[in-house]
Amino acid sequence: MTKITEITNDKELESAVDKAAKKIEEKYPDEDMMFIGTKEIARYMGCSVPVARQVMHRKDFPLVKCGKNLRVMKREFIRWASERRL
Repeated sequence: MTKITEITNDKELESAVDKAAKKIEEKYPDEDMMFIGTKEIARYMGCSVPVARQVMHRKDFPLVKCGKNLRVMKREFIRWASERRL
């Protein structure tokens, strides 16, 4: 069963993004050109898919739209997440 969490403040968001970036780096160390979708972002951040979608629609998020699908390059997500670490 998937754990669904609601992120209510910036500190929780930063923590979730940091955890997600670390999990991605561990799982895919050599795949810089890999694209990650909404479900993967939600899983790595430990949040629901709707919350991941909200994060992906932020102006500073390196979003790539493929039709209606939302994607982000793994290395760009890691860079984005590391810039937001506290």
